[in-house]
Amino acid sequence: MKGYAPVPRIIRDHRGWKEKPFSKGQALVDLFLRATHDSQRVKGVKLVRGQIFITIKGLAKEWGWSRNKVRYFLAALEQGRGEAWAIEKEIINPNTMNPMENPRFPGTIITFKYYNEICGESPK
Repeated sequence: MKGYAPVPRIIRDHRGWKEKPFSKGQALVDLFLRATHDSQRVKGVKLVRGQIFITIKGLAKEWGWSRNKVRYFLAALEQGRGEAWAIEKEIINPNTMNPMENPRFPGTIITFKYYNEICGESPK
């Protein structure tokens, strides 16, 4: 089956969605729902469309997983070259010398490589 079905982000507020532990499929959809639709700044990090700024610890808590399971899951998504859910991740460490221009919190930027192909181009 091809194509896609829009999933509203509000699904993350449903009590059934919050049951833990998450399945791998639920975790993947959760990442898509967290991805920014437009450029924005989060905790001092400028994100572009299709990116998330999060911590491994935060995802582990949200999904009811260990940090290692989150790391392995993200590593598997990074290896999915050409797959719709392929990601790149970048570890961000805060720069204490100039906190106004750099991230204030450590974390990970996750970028969906094919976000525009999946979700359509951003309206201009």
